Amino acid sequence: MTLPKMVLFDYGQTLVGALECNWLRGREALMPYLTRNPRGLSAREIDGHTHELYAVLCVPAREIDREPHEHQFLRAVNTLLQLEYSIPEAEQERILYTHCLALAPMPHVQELLDFLDARGIRKGVVSNIMSSEQELRRRISEHLPGNEFEFIIASSEYGMRKPDPLIFRLALARAGLGPGDIWFCGDNPRCDVEGSHAAGMFPVWYEELTMENPWHDAAGIVPACSHLHIHDWRELIEILKEH
Repeated sequence: MTLPKMVLFDYGQTLVGALECNWLRGREALMPYLTRNPRGLSAREIDGHTHELYAVLCVPAREIDREPHEHQFLRAVNTLLQLEYSIPEAEQERILYTHCLALAPMPHVQELLDFLDARGIRKGVVSNIMSSEQELRRRISEHLPGNEFEFIIASSEYGMRKPDPLIFRLALARAGLGPGDIWFCGDNPRCDVEGSHAAGMFPVWYEELTMENPWHDAAGIVPACSHLHIHDWRELIEILKEH
């Protein structure tokens, strides 16, 4: 184990955690911007149809590690439901997620980011997310203000999800480093840990136990590769101090 030149992070439940997700609230926030709704659909009806379309359009793609883009999905939903809005898809996305998600930084993550900055260790983000890179940057800036990540990769912009090896190769190309110079931190045993290990990076499995995380309920799922397993970002600080 050698001190990394760069640490890459997953986003969700790694840097920032979702405390609540209420899609209906997001759909309601979009209703004032509707300019065409010939079927007279309510926010609840739009939400129901959207979930049905997600199951048809998005779930199969994500199961084979392919990532739809939120703007394309919104376009498909709006076309199929004959909806038109006075604002573009990027603004629809911002309003939707601003109102549907309650987010908070993961415990002690700011301490870790400050430590990396003080040590001159570079930082980046690679996230499996349907949201656009612009929206992902907005959320990170809002909840981790003042933190400059060298790059942020949203899987939606490239059409593939971790653990696809190509997304890790994209990160290496952006970093201009070899895989042995990078530690990858994430909460997902398959996508983050096994994926980064297969790409030659050093994987850190961050399993935070005080905030709700669906992976905690997956009994018996552990990474099938060597890795560092931590439950608190302060553990990683102490480990890095030793190197």
